[in-house]
Amino acid sequence: MRRLLFLLGLALLPGLAEACTTVAFTDPARAVLAYNFDFHIGQGVVLINKRGLDKTSETKGDPARWRARYASITFNMFGRDSPMTGMNEAGLAASQMWLDEARYEAADGRPTIGVVEWLQYVLDTSASVDEALANISKLRIESRIPLHYKLMDASGHAAVVEFLDGEAVIRSGEALPHAALANDTYVRSLEFAADTAAGPAQATGSGSLARFTRAALAQRSLRDGDPIAFAFATLADVAQPQRTQWSIVYDTARRTVHWQTRVNKLARSAGFAGLDLTCAAPTMLLGIDEGAGDVGLRFRPYRSEDNERLLVETVKATPFLSGIDDAALHESALWPETSICQIK
Repeated sequence: MRRLLFLLGLALLPGLAEACTTVAFTDPARAVLAYNFDFHIGQGVVLINKRGLDKTSETKGDPARWRARYASITFNMFGRDSPMTGMNEAGLAASQMWLDEARYEAADGRPTIGVVEWLQYVLDTSASVDEALANISKLRIESRIPLHYKLMDASGHAAVVEFLDGEAVIRSGEALPHAALANDTYVRSLEFAADTAAGPAQATGSGSLARFTRAALAQRSLRDGDPIAFAFATLADVAQPQRTQWSIVYDTARRTVHWQTRVNKLARSAGFAGLDLTCAAPTMLLGIDEGAGDVGLRFRPYRSEDNERLLVETVKATPFLSGIDDAALHESALWPETSICQIK
């Protein structure tokens, strides 16, 4: 039983329509992507994933196969290669958010990939938003988990990717007047933001449309000062009590990531500088709640036992998933070991 089978159960969880917010600050000189991960639990790991690995999706039938061209830093709850969010060494950052209306493309002859595996595929294979968007048609997401995605690269170019009524809907450039995203379709979010433009005080509370509107207003108001601090202040404004577990800010130009968690409010950061990013060196891991300040030296070699421990913790703590048997979790935890390093 592969990871896909138990992740399908997430579609049964109540309350996820109010999960996660992303806002992109797109000034090329100060390009920053900020993300709140909202869920009922917050355990996770930060991974430094290496380039040079040949990977295969966990989907059945004709799974996607690809080579990781870029190393990445990702934040994972459901195991390695299934990130909630991340950034690669080229400065491309990506996040996912719940979207009830999401409906993926119908089965066809294309290889398939899981709904969060797709994020890792994007980070592995693309240096820019344009490259990521060009690759979308090569694969088909196979899942019942309804998500949509936000991307931004080191130049500040941002995009929203949604799958609505079985078709990919991509918005960037002039079609993306507000570089924010929450848990309603982008069109509906724009309409709400326009309705409240004359009186933004209406955009109160933790609902998706209100969060989108406040994030959009913040995105357009950044001028001077520290963009990282401003991004964290924006995330605090759109945080949900008891549900916002991680707040993450990607400095895409400097290729560094900053984060805080509900358990550990101390600011942490990490980057790619000085690291062996080839798969000749091991994948590196850090507990998401560990440390303070620059934690780059605290990362340690990843082990499949760490992956299994995380999967068991997460699944057992998640309603409707707690019945998944340990043998299935063990098999899924070992799946990343099937990747083959092409660096000799």
